[in-house]
Amino acid sequence: MIKADETHAEPARYRIAVRELCAFAAREGDLDLRFTPSPSAQQGIRGHQRIVRRRGKDYESEISLSGDIGNLTIRGRADGYDPKRNCLEEIKTHRGDLSRQPAHHRALHWAQARVYGALMCRSRDLEGITLALVYLDIAADAPRGAKDEQNEQTEPKKGQAQHDEQRLEAWWSREALEAELARLAARFSEFAANELAHRSARDSALSRLAFPWPSWRPGQRQLAEHAYKAVMTGRELLAEAPTGTGKTLATLYPALRAMPASGTDRLFYLTARTPGRALALDALATLAPAADDSEGQDKTPAIPLRILELGARSKTCEHPTLACHGESCPLARGFYDRLPAARDAALADQRPLNLATTRRHALAHDICPYFLAQELSRWADVIIGDHNHYFDSHALLFALSQANDWRTVVLVDESHNLIERARGMYSTELDARQFHFLLKQLSRTGQPAPLRSASRALARQWRALEQIEQGTDGETQASKVDSKDEGHKALRLALEALPGDFLKALSQWTGAMGDWLAEPDKAASPAAARQQPATATATQAPEQLGLIASDASTAAPSATGTGSATTDSSSASSTARRRVEPDVEMMEAYFAALTLARLAEGFGDHSLFEVELASTPPARQASLASDSSSSSGTASDAGAEAGAAARPRKARGRSVRQIQPRLRCVSPAPWLAPRLRASHTTLLFSATLNPPAYHHRLLGLADDAVWLSVDSPFSATQVQVSRHRLSTRLRDRDASCRPIAELMARQYRQRPGNYLAFFSSFAYLEQVASTLQLLAPEIPQWRQTRAMTEAERTGFIQRFTPDGQGIGFAVLGGAFGEGIDLPGSRLIGAFIATLGLAGFSPENEALKQRLATWLDNDAQRRSQPQQAEGDPHDDTRASRPVIQPLNADDCTYLYPGLTRVVQAAGRVIRSEQDQGVIHLIDDRFMRPEVARLLPRWWTPTN
Repeated sequence: MIKADETHAEPARYRIAVRELCAFAAREGDLDLRFTPSPSAQQGIRGHQRIVRRRGKDYESEISLSGDIGNLTIRGRADGYDPKRNCLEEIKTHRGDLSRQPAHHRALHWAQARVYGALMCRSRDLEGITLALVYLDIAADAPRGAKDEQNEQTEPKKGQAQHDEQRLEAWWSREALEAELARLAARFSEFAANELAHRSARDSALSRLAFPWPSWRPGQRQLAEHAYKAVMTGRELLAEAPTGTGKTLATLYPALRAMPASGTDRLFYLTARTPGRALALDALATLAPAADDSEGQDKTPAIPLRILELGARSKTCEHPTLACHGESCPLARGFYDRLPAARDAALADQRPLNLATTRRHALAHDICPYFLAQELSRWADVIIGDHNHYFDSHALLFALSQANDWRTVVLVDESHNLIERARGMYSTELDARQFHFLLKQLSRTGQPAPLRSASRALARQWRALEQIEQGTDGETQASKVDSKDEGHKALRLALEALPGDFLKALSQWTGAMGDWLAEPDKAASPAAARQQPATATATQAPEQLGLIASDASTAAPSATGTGSATTDSSSASSTARRRVEPDVEMMEAYFAALTLARLAEGFGDHSLFEVELASTPPARQASLASDSSSSSGTASDAGAEAGAAARPRKARGRSVRQIQPRLRCVSPAPWLAPRLRASHTTLLFSATLNPPAYHHRLLGLADDAVWLSVDSPFSATQVQVSRHRLSTRLRDRDASCRPIAELMARQYRQRPGNYLAFFSSFAYLEQVASTLQLLAPEIPQWRQTRAMTEAERTGFIQRFTPDGQGIGFAVLGGAFGEGIDLPGSRLIGAFIATLGLAGFSPENEALKQRLATWLDNDAQRRSQPQQAEGDPHDDTRASRPVIQPLNADDCTYLYPGLTRVVQAAGRVIRSEQDQGVIHLIDDRFMRPEVARLLPRWWTPTN
């Protein structure tokens, strides 16, 4: 690690937040991700507000504090201060039994309180202060009425206790607090000095960074210049640059070169696929080569740049079958005790910290590689990861940026994927079948009363979803689709407003579940508890969920008993057997419910709540014979009963498992826009971003974002593009198989080599492949199959050798439609027998209708005049750009489909030396509105 320059008379100060200082210097013990239900962000905010209301008018909240010590500037916001009692409060919201809180969590909370106390004593010139940890149980009954809320605002009487608060108080002198602050600062001071020196050396080297090649590729310099200007001006850039431009180097180089002048703290390079991360690492190795230690002597690299690669937990976890805490996983045991040595070794490594290098450092110190990478994210200069590492609702990089007030530059490769990826990030559904059985179990006698009641209420509101009908205001839309049962219909309801009663019941159920999971001991009756064997354990959830239902040593029954002390053991055992233990499936359902409730808080015209109703059996016709045989009344009674029996009975309502609720994100722009604005600048680039207005608006880019379309480095003479008048529509597919197979055979015989053929579905793929096999059995072929393993995908790609021959069959938009590089003779042609359009379905039609509403509203919002800077009362308004109109039908079907087509065709020409052919097989490719979306450098023939 680079040492600080001690020649400076007044060294620069390292700014650090109180939370970050304590997390660095005060954490110790195990890594413990044992599941403990915790309040949501909104609940935490409301909990803090509840405390502030009840403290009185003199109470101060959110006090900004800062102070210098050594080479550190420490800053933060204290939760609250009572000047009458000279008491500084650190407020923590929680749920359940506080005694279950790990000891190292409590120690961390006290460390934060002491730092705030020291800064407060400095700020107010106090000789001492009372520090209080205030733990607020958000699950406890809280005042709800206006009268109770008003009572909360009055100062509680001396000695009066709040039933939902637990306080831990201690008086500290100023001298003692300064000593504690100095102790923590000393642990970080040397590290901070090294960080300051590293930053200075990094910026000095980057300011002299030269382009690594003697010349630029065609279009590459144009992209690099626009990227540099975007970083320097802080404007967003949307750039379309064809394959072969060298987009990775053309964005990384200017972003790195501009880091010192723009004051950039961190650079994030985000991509959608693993090959994209590898390309970024290769480009960085070219720009900042690692030191050559082949002779056994460490040498300072030309550019001291810390590069870190982030991977998915599922691919970096060493013990996926073990739970993530010290009592289960050996790499979690003592994690924070061994972290400093592992962190120092990794940061001192002069090579890029790719997944393999980070793993080596982690295992050398017996800690978890995945969580070591997360810790290193705090100190790396360039971080290479997935789109979800910044744009997901729980994204690590975005959270770190906000917590540390970083000035970040975000490079988004393959950004044509971001719309669909973000839709998935902000959509969710509840598994109806899973909840059907779960709610049934939790509603039985023997379960905790609050959970039993909440489960029954949720089941009622769930079943009530099928009663939603077409509203007169048009807010609720329903569409029908034929079910497999002849004569019966399945319904799909598309709601433009949330079902409030259902969400209220869901929120109450998640609260009851959280209380039960937090305090399982309280869920058991004494009688039932005595009958539990001492060795009973709760089911443990997998590490991928980051949770554990409960400890084996503390597992306790969760049934409630109503019997007296004389209840026999068999009755108690029966109750215990009926009690449901937390398991993986239950935890998955619980987290899915929490996710839906959280996303519902941001519901708007960009969202859609759907209810899919399974087909139901017809109303049963009662049997006249059976009814009359069972009647014992008079003849008139029998006649009346016969008449009633002749009428159809009312159909039974659907059960929970027949009602599938889901919340869909229609436009991710409202979710992504705040993250784009939070960065200093964001550069989004891809080979397929046509039309730009579609990506600009659905990604939430700013009105002043810059659009750039780079000319292709390839010429039209390199590729022969042919359009064929064949229909690949569903109704014409059987008839199209033989002409397509004949075309493929003719092209192969004319120029043998490696080809890729893309189809809209596996069924269509199999039809054409089988037809070709009959027509030309001598042509080698290999096919993509459903759910291919990683080894099978690798084997598929390895068939494309430089001297190989044959046709690989794949599904458009799948694993082989983009992100693979087959230069030269490894691939000389492609057949694309589809327009790539999404299937016509109720889901897509509902999305289209909702998207049309959002596009209209978004255009109105963007076109509203903006108040000019300066006098807030000035009527002068800043002009707004003209918003390009978009058609919801094209946004739903055409644009995503053509993006997949162009991406697949882009596998053929990868360099200026490549030659190839592309066959576009569908008569719709000849339509003007489709032809406009194809690459400009193509010159297709019909």
